[in-house]
Amino acid sequence: MKVFIILPARLNSSRLHHKLIRKIGDKTLIEHMIISAKKIKNSKIIVSTDSSVIHDYAIKNNVDSLLSKKKFNNGTERSCFTAKKFNAKHNDIIINLQADEFNINILDINNLIKHLKSSKQSSIATLFYKTKDKSEYDNKNNVKLIIDKNNKAITFTRNTISSMKTFYLIHVGVYAFKFKSLLNYSAMKLCDYEKNESLEQLRLIWNNVPIDCLEVKKNQSIGINSARDLKKARELYEN
Repeated sequence: MKVFIILPARLNSSRLHHKLIRKIGDKTLIEHMIISAKKIKNSKIIVSTDSSVIHDYAIKNNVDSLLSKKKFNNGTERSCFTAKKFNAKHNDIIINLQADEFNINILDINNLIKHLKSSKQSSIATLFYKTKDKSEYDNKNNVKLIIDKNNKAITFTRNTISSMKTFYLIHVGVYAFKFKSLLNYSAMKLCDYEKNESLEQLRLIWNNVPIDCLEVKKNQSIGINSARDLKKARELYEN
């Protein structure tokens, strides 16, 4: 069972232009993400991109890169395409590490890997954290979720959830798949909820595919979707 860390890295992001090549300190965001990925032991790291600029950053930082102009609906589809190109097997673990998830805690990714390795029933997992900070909850760039008593995802949304009163559940942009489940995902049609919310994981919810949700006890990551997020990341890095 191999572990692939795939960073889907599209240059032309819709919410913050060219964010992956914006500087945080002396390095670009994509370089910071590559450095983080390298801390995951016994794994193969691949940057999957449509941009020769990002491709060059990957090569410069001594990781594999797949450059393809093929159009994908989301990073999960791009990750599946990439895993195929690198000959992943059905039980291999594919980590779809979103390339804008700055300062991700590698221990949390290792927990995702351990979870899928140790469970025959589980084939897809992701991360979330609890917060009482209403400003985080109100931010539409932060994806909220509802889970059941077994920590399986019920839904994800960018909108507010009226039942959340005392604390809020916020999604962290990492997905772990057994490759067979990733292939199944790519074979599914887009659903309206996925299109309306621009949330790729809703395709799984629509098709009744279980997603295990592992709690991050102390969130350190910043999903960079706006100039405000970028400023926050720079302040964190400098301090």
